[in-house]
This record gives sequence, C-alpha cells and structure tokens, in this order.
Amino acid sequence: MSKRLNGISNALARDAATVFGTVFVAIFISNCAIAEPVVEATTTVETASQTSQPVNNDALASSVNAALESAASQLAGVIHPTPRPVSNSERDREVRCLAEAIYFEARGEPERGQLAVAEVVANRVASHAYPNTFCGVVRQRSRSVCQFSWACDSGRGAPRGVQWERANNIAERVVDGWKPNVVGNATHFHATFVSPSWSRRLPRVARIGTHVFYRSR
Repeated sequence: MSKRLNGISNALARDAATVFGTVFVAIFISNCAIAEPVVEATTTVETASQTSQPVNNDALASSVNAALESAASQLAGVIHPTPRPVSNSERDREVRCLAEAIYFEARGEPERGQLAVAEVVANRVASHAYPNTFCGVVRQRSRSVCQFSWACDSGRGAPRGVQWERANNIAERVVDGWKPNVVGNATHFHATFVSPSWSRRLPRVARIGTHVFYRSR
C-alpha cells in the first residue's frame, strides 16, 4: 500500500512540476512581449537570401494566451484528477450490492418504494458523510451494527424471482447515474412498525408503502 501511495505521490509531483514549468514559460514569454515594445508593427528582417514575414503582434498574443490556457487546463487536471472509469467487473459488483439492498429492504413494496430505497443508497454514495461506493454504503457497519440490517443477517437466503429481476433493473439504471426523484435527497428510512431515535431528529420527506423517509439536516 505504501509503495502504491508513493507512486501516486511521485506521479502527481511530476505532473505538477510539468504544469508549473509550462506556466512559468508562458508568463515569461508574455512579459517579454509586453516589456519590449516593437518600434514598427510591420518591421521586416532581411538576410542575404530571403526576407521574413512581418511580425504579427496579435498572433504572438494569441499564442501566449493559448499557452496560458493549456497550462491552466493541465493544472486543473492535477488538482482535480478525472475520476477513474469504473470497469465492467466493478460496475457488476456495484449493481449487485444495490440490487440486494432493494430486494432485501423493499421486495414486497410497489416499484415506487423500491425506487425510493435505491435513491437513498445513491444519495449516501454522493454524500461525504458515507462511503463513496454502493457496496461500501450498503455494507457499512459500526462495530457489529449494520446500517442496513439485512447485511448482518447470514440467514437471509439468496435473492430470486421476479422481484430480484426488478431490483437488478432498477440498480443498473441508478448505478449508471439515473436519479429516480422519488424521495429527493433523503438519506434515511425505516419501516413503519419501528420508531428509531434518530427519526425524531431528522426532517421527514415521505411515506411510501411500509417505509418512512428522512433527509439529513
């Protein structure tokens, strides 16, 4: 793990050095172009064999601006790296985790209730307060207590049937970025037959089927 972190740090350092070098050169060129005024915009330089084209100040300015924009773009890439694409196997795992959450939490609910559960999980993935993957969210635990009770139930059995197919269809769309817009930014829910202490502290969003949904403050 330490070697991998060192490798990443070295790569970022090299990228940053390249970018800052580009910025320095671009600024130096820009300063030279501004600090040394051209006596005549159409001055030509003659040699024994040929005559050069007139100096074009507008073209020089455009080149400097392009260099600065390129450097800024590179710097943005170092500070905010582009997210690593999710591989097919990673996507399959994410879909499986979300489908299990939908199935075990809401397989007896109408489709709207299943969409609501999927949206809660997706909202947690997008929040800095929770793990940033679907599998991380649905299997999160504090000591021996699971955030989703089914994840701690070793006797829950294997998912199957039409409800499992529906859960997978919903999970695939949500993992790929689709937002159901059923419960907005809700991050919590519980069954109607229980009343956890945290439910009295959070704003209630909706009741769908046998679940009540809440959002974080």
